[in-house]
Amino acid sequence: MHKKLAFKDLIDIKQVLDSKGIQFFIAYGACLGIIREKDFIDYDDDIDIVITQKLTYKQKKEIGWLLHDIGFIVDDNICWNVYGRFEANEGGYNGTEKTGIIASKRNISVSIMFFYDNGEEWMCIPKRGGIPVLVIPYRFLKEGEWVKFKGEKFLVPSPVKEYLEWTYGDWKTPSREHAKQYWEGKDVKKLAKKYFEL
Repeated sequence: MHKKLAFKDLIDIKQVLDSKGIQFFIAYGACLGIIREKDFIDYDDDIDIVITQKLTYKQKKEIGWLLHDIGFIVDDNICWNVYGRFEANEGGYNGTEKTGIIASKRNISVSIMFFYDNGEEWMCIPKRGGIPVLVIPYRFLKEGEWVKFKGEKFLVPSPVKEYLEWTYGDWKTPSREHAKQYWEGKDVKKLAKKYFEL
């Protein structure tokens, strides 16, 4: 990871979302790096952004177009290797009115995930038929907490250390296996079935 360019991408995305009054959380590996390393993790390859705010399909597409205007393109690597079947709509948004994702890249891959309240937790799925499903318990995204990162303030799940433990287990010990451990610890097929039944 080229950390300086990754931070530039994050700041530019923040400016786009801030300009639209959209609150977001930094989650998963980027959050882990910010808390444990006070920087991005050397071997991490993307930035995960979570949005729980209710937005229309049109607003989600608009975010994609605004990112496109500043040099972000649809990231096919994330689309196919991580999320399986992927059908990008206008502006690179893949999903429905309820939930979906913008998978884009300029200097680094960025996943902007739109979570929705399924009555039990926050859930995101790129598209019907797409796996894996992502879930985050309510308590972690209820309010969030602000952290300083390279002189800027960002919102992360809260309490952040509990969130990292729920996500990765032993998050304090650096490991290239953290992402793998996350998916092995979640029953993705069960989560997907629950989503399809809604």
